[in-house]
Amino acid sequence: MIKATYLSPCIRNTPEFNQCIRKALQLLMGKLSKAGIKELGLESVDPLSIAELEMTYNGGDPVIGADVTLKDTITRGFSAIKVIDVRSKTDDPNFFGMDIDFYVPRIVTNGKYKMEGHVGNYPVNGAGDFNITTTEVTGTWKLRGTPIVDDGVTYIRIDRMSVRPEIGGLKAHASNLINDNPELSQIVLAFVNRFWKVLYQEMIPYAEEHFEKILKGIVNKIFLKIPYDQLFPPARLE
Repeated sequence: MIKATYLSPCIRNTPEFNQCIRKALQLLMGKLSKAGIKELGLESVDPLSIAELEMTYNGGDPVIGADVTLKDTITRGFSAIKVIDVRSKTDDPNFFGMDIDFYVPRIVTNGKYKMEGHVGNYPVNGAGDFNITTTEVTGTWKLRGTPIVDDGVTYIRIDRMSVRPEIGGLKAHASNLINDNPELSQIVLAFVNRFWKVLYQEMIPYAEEHFEKILKGIVNKIFLKIPYDQLFPPARLE
């Protein structure tokens, strides 16, 4: 059992709970961004490194369809996250819910990619380096969990953690989108940067599934190691 010495106590089922959680999460993100939390096996989230991620976009829309593999990605920018608002449901003994509104001014991801498919009318079959910068990133993390009891102690297991970010801008660069054809690669890249809004809306439902896997693993390292009554102490009865 781990004591949550890095979290400010927030008394659940009180009028101040959501505001307290908002402030605690802001402080927690600051700690995660700098050095992580060794007691929970959590490394820094800024930069956030992912060894490999495979995605398939095949929604039937002619705009984009591809198999994509990303390797050695490094994402920077989460240290500037702002927790805007929190809404929670903690009074149900069989359910835990929390919605967290956030804002990040700029996120930059670098890495290596391999892609086979098409973007618009352009066939894509290439591999190389990529860089994607998104700005004005907003969204809501939606946590849905279940209380579980282990050796008489109640914990929360997060079963779902969905997020579908909205962005204000996107700029992409990728080398060798069309194998050994730099001129056509630049045409495809220009198409992506011009019509990024359409492409983003096509891709985000597929990316959302992968976001959930990554984020759920991170939050469960907290929720499954710290007892519920310690993480969010219950209000005392007068």
